[in-house]
Amino acid sequence: MKALLISIIILFSTFASAQLKMALPTSFGIPIKEELKTFFPVSSGQLEDMLKGDVISEGDVVSPSEKEQKMMLFVSGVHPRNCTRAMRKLSLYENYNQYMDFVKESSYDDKTERIRLVINHTLLPFPMVVGFKIPRIKKEGHYPFLFENGFLKDLKGTVIVKEVGKFCLLGLKTDWRGPESKIPNVIFETFVQTVGKLGLEHLIRVSMF
Repeated sequence: MKALLISIIILFSTFASAQLKMALPTSFGIPIKEELKTFFPVSSGQLEDMLKGDVISEGDVVSPSEKEQKMMLFVSGVHPRNCTRAMRKLSLYENYNQYMDFVKESSYDDKTERIRLVINHTLLPFPMVVGFKIPRIKKEGHYPFLFENGFLKDLKGTVIVKEVGKFCLLGLKTDWRGPESKIPNVIFETFVQTVGKLGLEHLIRVSMF
């Protein structure tokens, strides 16, 4: 059953990514690779995919010790608009439940700059509640954040927003190490990698205009 679920999710992910294509000149490969090297060393194949308009997603979940899990996720893609235009809609965190099916609830407090999301997905045995502090991102830069509670408490991450010519390079890098969850490594890894890819693809799509 788990193998079937993974196959269905991967198939859906492949179909969804096929709906979002925007080819970039090969000359954009150098600034993209240079910008991302601090966060994740993208391979030649991954860079080629990004230049074709694909969102890349790399996830890894291991058990470094007994009753402990360690997770890494890197997601990146290029938005066909500049960062100012792209972030007009992407900074509306409270609307993320309207943008992505697996986000069931979303809220944001402008005073405290705290976002709260309730995430549920076929691969998850239970809903995931995450909360963290991050400003409304409206321009390029690197924005670190820390999950303050929930299943992935103490997860550290950085949102990447960088102008590349007339386009906007978007990315997310996260790292977490904590108590072993009820989710097996292979399922956990498939979940974060698939949801990361689908999430950024949806966000790019809904903020095109």
